[in-house]
Amino acid sequence: MNREVLEAGGIDVQGALDRMMGNEKLLARLLGKFLDDTSFARLETALAEHDADAAFSAAHTLKGVAGNLSVTTVYELAGRQCDLLRAGSPDEAAALMPRLGDAYRAAQDAIHAGV
Repeated sequence: MNREVLEAGGIDVQGALDRMMGNEKLLARLLGKFLDDTSFARLETALAEHDADAAFSAAHTLKGVAGNLSVTTVYELAGRQCDLLRAGSPDEAAALMPRLGDAYRAAQDAIHAGV
């Protein structure tokens, strides 16, 4: 596991390892599952279709997955989207998608390269 690569992709490796009692194999396996998670794609679709309920559900799931794995930037941006969607501001939530997309792709790239 290449910690530098993962951290450059927005993953707090030590924070994730602390949560997993230092088990690097478990972290590697769960980061691999992050790549298969469909929450980001569901969020994109829901926002494009102006479905605020589905967008909130997807953003909340993405926030949880990212938080559990210490994918910090994705976690923070998905959390902001949840707050905006909960407040009835779907356009503002949609405006965060470019930043969230960049953070999500950076995390994916880091996982591919660092695990």
